Amino acid sequence: MHPAKCRKLLVSLRAAVGWLSVLAPNLIGRAWRMQVPLARETKYAIRLFGIRNVVLAYQLYQAERLDAEVDELEEAIRQGIAVDSFDLIFALGSRERSQGEPSPSAVPFLASALGVILGVLGREPSSTVEESF
Repeated sequence: MHPAKCRKLLVSLRAAVGWLSVLAPNLIGRAWRMQVPLARETKYAIRLFGIRNVVLAYQLYQAERLDAEVDELEEAIRQGIAVDSFDLIFALGSRERSQGEPSPSAVPFLASALGVILGVLGREPSSTVEESF
């Protein structure tokens, strides 16, 4: 897949999940297999997660503009990869060892993995090799 298409897909997915988390935390809670109705604190945490995704989507979207600095796109992608990598680690750490039934952290784990993959595939190939000493 072309890097620009990966970035557009990543922006769209982040924005969709982010706004859904902010506006409909119960829906996200159900997708994450949480007990509904959600506690106020849980809704607040889901909304924090959502606004973070909205900001990451906007940041990547803005890095694509024509007057953006050269390193702005790479920096936005790297930040997204770092955030999704930490989400991936925490989702792995929160997995319960249950028999037969999927873990509640399976959906966040898969979403984070998809974010990392799209972020890596969305990077532009470098035409020059920079050497650092």
